[in-house]
Amino acid sequence: MTKREAAKNVLRYLAKAERRCGGRASLVGADGEVWTFSDLDARVDWMAAGLREEGVEPGDRVIIMVPMSLKLYQVLLAVLKLGAVAVFVDPWVGAAQIARFAAYAEPRGFVGVGKSHVVRLFNKQLRTLPVTVTTGRRVCCVPARRMWSEVVRFDGPVELYPNRPEDTALITFTSGSSGMPKGADRTHRFLAAQHEALNQEFPYEDDDVDLPTFPVFSLNNLANGITTVIPDMDFRNVADVDGARILEQMKESGVTTATASPPFFDRLAKALEVSGEEIGLRRILTGGAPVTDGQLRRWREAMPETEIIVIYGSTEAEPVAHIGLAERLSLAKKSSNAAGFCVGRPAGAISAKVIPIRRGPVVLERGGWKELELGPGEVGELVVSGDHVCQRYFRNPEATAENKIVEDDGRVWHRMGDTGYLDEKGRFWLTGRVHSTIIRDGVTIQAQVVEQVGRGGDERIQRIAAVGMNDDGLGERLVVVVETDVASSVGRDEVLFGVRARLKESEIEIDGLVCRTEPIPVDPRHNSKVDYGVLRGQLLQDKERSRRVESLEV
Repeated sequence: MTKREAAKNVLRYLAKAERRCGGRASLVGADGEVWTFSDLDARVDWMAAGLREEGVEPGDRVIIMVPMSLKLYQVLLAVLKLGAVAVFVDPWVGAAQIARFAAYAEPRGFVGVGKSHVVRLFNKQLRTLPVTVTTGRRVCCVPARRMWSEVVRFDGPVELYPNRPEDTALITFTSGSSGMPKGADRTHRFLAAQHEALNQEFPYEDDDVDLPTFPVFSLNNLANGITTVIPDMDFRNVADVDGARILEQMKESGVTTATASPPFFDRLAKALEVSGEEIGLRRILTGGAPVTDGQLRRWREAMPETEIIVIYGSTEAEPVAHIGLAERLSLAKKSSNAAGFCVGRPAGAISAKVIPIRRGPVVLERGGWKELELGPGEVGELVVSGDHVCQRYFRNPEATAENKIVEDDGRVWHRMGDTGYLDEKGRFWLTGRVHSTIIRDGVTIQAQVVEQVGRGGDERIQRIAAVGMNDDGLGERLVVVVETDVASSVGRDEVLFGVRARLKESEIEIDGLVCRTEPIPVDPRHNSKVDYGVLRGQLLQDKERSRRVESLEV
């Protein structure tokens, strides 16, 4: 075994892939540019040599703010090859948060597009970093000390740094909320375990060509020697993706599998419906938000021969569980009342438990799990453990204590923040989020269940949200907001009548029902999950709507 193979650096998987299939396409850019695995290996070495010359050393943190592209993977893999730490800050969290999160990481380097350096230059700590590289042009060291082309060194191979398994490889800051930044600390051990778990749950065929919107799947593809096609889209606006363009791209590159959030496949299905074409997709994986039965049926109609799988996980733990379309729809038919969405059995490398819904840290008492774990059918918060479950947050012990449960032997369990229950067959049913749970007059209500019942099968409802509004008497009032594109007032009243009737039939008592044609706010990352905090603020700020909520008789 060579020194390169013996290293614990997770990039060893890419080295093996290059030796096995060097002439195969590794990455296909949105513009059609193709890099083989040999091309990628060489380009990573060139960038690694340049960054090392600039002063990047093992353990240094390097901010990377480059959109999903060939260049993103070139610099990301180069940073890992040097034994340094790649730090990502999601671009949709806002300029102020980007600068604050980036500075919090105490980086030595910053590599990004020109606009990202504008944010950097307005931050005192980031302004003086010794290593700064822009993908665009520069004038007199503005916006960065080096241009991309100036960093690339056409030297020989760069030795793979032999990291320890517990060394940090990636840090991802995903929170846009106020307070201390929360960055998932992903070690080389974590990434290797995640690679193995993804292979176990979603094996690829040797000739697959994958189109993923989630970088973790791109990295897994590179480790497996599978071609990755980068979607031609704005990743900040998944819901606005051009389905026709994606369809064209899939045909051009011979795509056989795809992984994306639900809005992406909504747009693709619509494009297939409009064009009347068929597409040779072997499999699609979707996640990032609950998927309705109606969405699954539309996708099945548009892609009748495609295996459709709903996956469940999070930044800290992926994959956690998954379920196929046929099983999901079969369970929906058998259930007389909506009881959440089944996301399947936990992955083979995952252990799962459900505990009571609590705010604040959870500490195991002397009785251990016996006094805390809930039984089948009991709704609570899901907690998971496994080698591909993130153990901690970067420099944030408060967030670690809030979101992790540690056993006496050191085993760490991650609190998913999702509510639901395990059924008698060990399948997890998702009913909502801990932060969206509503307590009305002493009764705990799961927002997602209310939404599922209220929606029913009404295709005129674009989105529905159940929100808890503060109330002196009830604690929280339950207000249901319905988004529809129905133009006439009569039609909108008909939609609301149906929502009200379905909720009443399920004995769900609500205190307000609001109809709106403007979009209900959703998370900026996947454009799928309702942003309850923003929606609640909108209801409070809109005096006219607030008065309607106050006075509406349900």
